[in-house]
Amino acid sequence: MEYTDSEGNIRVIETEPVLLDIYDEAVDPYILGKTPSLGSFRITEGEETSELIQNFNDNMEHIKIWSAHENRYITIAENEGLEEFEDINSFEELWEYMNKRNDEGVIYMNELDIVGNDRTGRPGKFIYDYGNGESKEISENVIILFELFKDKYKDWS
Repeated sequence: MEYTDSEGNIRVIETEPVLLDIYDEAVDPYILGKTPSLGSFRITEGEETSELIQNFNDNMEHIKIWSAHENRYITIAENEGLEEFEDINSFEELWEYMNKRNDEGVIYMNELDIVGNDRTGRPGKFIYDYGNGESKEISENVIILFELFKDKYKDWS
């Protein structure tokens, strides 16, 4: 993340304590009328952003969850009522995707927050479908949004 102050100076923010320090430094003078504007924050891509987005793409394409209603494995997008998933190539595309709304008006980010919890108390049943006729079971009952970015389920044994 970057912060640009009212004079145009840019500071890179890599940790939460730095963000809080900048917030404190910027807000007090602004409230007291010592600076003409609060400044602005901008989210930037980090070194790991590309790899995390690639993991997300791979997992969204290949992880499937059992649908008792359809009696077959379906994609996460199908299960959560999202449009058919297409690869994401940048943070901006990811932001746009996560803020889309499904037919029920729920943003995708909220639908993907926890996958596998169908509100019945029954655990989800996941597979990783390699797309070549082979698949393997994933020993998870639910998958949270963060894991879709972090975990490489294709490499799990």
